[in-house]
Amino acid sequence: MKPFRGRVSGALAHGSQAVSLSLFWFLLFSASWPSVELWLPADLFLRMDPLAAVLAPLAGRQWIAALVPGVVILAFSFVAGRFFCGWLCPFGASLTFARRLLRAKPAAAQNGEKGIFSGGPERGIRNVKFFALAVMLGAAALGVNDFYWGSPIPLITRFYALLAHPLLLLLSNLGLTWGQPFFAALDMQALQYLDLPARRFDGLYFLLAFFGLLFFLERRHPRFWCRCLCPAGALLGLASRRPLFRRRVSGCIQCSRCARLCPMEAINPRAMRTRHDECLVCRACADVCPARAITFSPWGRVSRDVAENAPARPERAAAPDIPYSRESGPGHLPPLPSRRAFLGAAGLGLLLAGAQYSGARSLLNADNRQISPACVRPPGAVPEPAFLALCLRCGECMKICPSNALQPAWLTAGPEGLFSPVLTPRRGPCLPDCNACGRVCPTHAIRALPLEEKRWARVGTALVRQNACLAWARGRACVVCQEVCPYGAVRLRKMEGLAVPAPVVNDSRCYGCGYCERHCPVSVSAIVVEPLNALRPAKASHRLAARAAGMDYSPPDSHGGKEPDFGRKDLPEGSLPPGFSE
Repeated sequence: MKPFRGRVSGALAHGSQAVSLSLFWFLLFSASWPSVELWLPADLFLRMDPLAAVLAPLAGRQWIAALVPGVVILAFSFVAGRFFCGWLCPFGASLTFARRLLRAKPAAAQNGEKGIFSGGPERGIRNVKFFALAVMLGAAALGVNDFYWGSPIPLITRFYALLAHPLLLLLSNLGLTWGQPFFAALDMQALQYLDLPARRFDGLYFLLAFFGLLFFLERRHPRFWCRCLCPAGALLGLASRRPLFRRRVSGCIQCSRCARLCPMEAINPRAMRTRHDECLVCRACADVCPARAITFSPWGRVSRDVAENAPARPERAAAPDIPYSRESGPGHLPPLPSRRAFLGAAGLGLLLAGAQYSGARSLLNADNRQISPACVRPPGAVPEPAFLALCLRCGECMKICPSNALQPAWLTAGPEGLFSPVLTPRRGPCLPDCNACGRVCPTHAIRALPLEEKRWARVGTALVRQNACLAWARGRACVVCQEVCPYGAVRLRKMEGLAVPAPVVNDSRCYGCGYCERHCPVSVSAIVVEPLNALRPAKASHRLAARAAGMDYSPPDSHGGKEPDFGRKDLPEGSLPPGFSE
């Protein structure tokens, strides 16, 4: 096999990034309800995250078969180095795309300036990713999930699902509005009356600030995230210290072009040595080598001889002012953290996990007495401690939820539950005929339940706030909650001292779907869903658990073509619609 040389090699890496990012976009944006069967799973890239593949089973204390692709990528890094970062990672591809879109300046070493990675105490920033990895490993050893802060695929999925997708829908609706005269003139009724449902999520300011900072740094310092912050890159780097397939040099003329143009600054100025744990196998160095002295292959040896047919001296570019010392390892980069420093960082992760367990609002040992009333989890969610350990906070379940009911949590789920999904019925109810969230969860924090089983996965119980209810507090007739309840759990009863019948919830029939809360006409809903009596077995059948708990509701029939009848009667002739009173 003859190794690739010249511009073709770099074009392959950029082409692979473009294909990978396009496939990532396609799988993410095509994941919708009703489901469309694709030839690849919608959560394919989440399964490929090597950091999640290692730490999610460690924190959750269980083997997760869906994450095997991430384990395979980690194992293959021993052979091919950090190929995933340079060829497949949609996070890295997004940064490359943003850098080109922003017309980023060349790296400091590329234009001869002295950059923060070239020398001095600032170069220690490169080791932040290793310390972050150690902290996350220590926390995961105690069953605490902190790796969602740095796991690259869940991070970029969260960016596109919760920020880019709603903005894209907003722009599309604006375009449809502005194009109405044009569509009417051409009699394009399909576009003239098309209205895309808006999506709204909490926490967008955080996402905007976080990724805005990353894109700003990317403009000034290419691959800043990959070089300094990415713990998955650190994990792959530790596996790529001496890969079989790696950069080899023979006949170098010592022009230092490769060192100046390396996006990771993984090559020392002498151009003879490479930090393989930093090399992305992007072949950019082979593209610019005037002597064709660089190859990427599993064989060959490094030669320190200068090529006899080296080009004339005028073609040599001035080498950048990059200090080199033997203490800095094979290249000009800082050495890897010592074992003492790495263990100290892991100890910090253990301390952080202990503090999270001991927090007053911690849900790591939660039962129903500790869970916040606003912490209603999606149907099929495993028990809270396991849910927090397994959930990647990727936002895939929130993106696919057809009613926009799933929202990222803030402190309602405790500090360790940031960005995890919670059901917010005021934004939308949980549809009885939808089980999409479980289908796209790669770690089974939300179980992939069949539809017949999902309808028994009770998420909570609706409670009437009598001081806000029109019937209870104001004596005004209102039947909205009874009319919209698909399980017949809300009934109107004549109560002593009240002029009109008032709503009462039968908790043995209530699923917690939130239809009543979503449609309550009071500005601050008078009926709310709380996680009371939620059914969240880890592996057992929800149907059996519901029957053991005394639930007697009959789930709606989605295949009969008719709305289920739970004993409701038509309104008398001349009466007002639901929610109105005389």
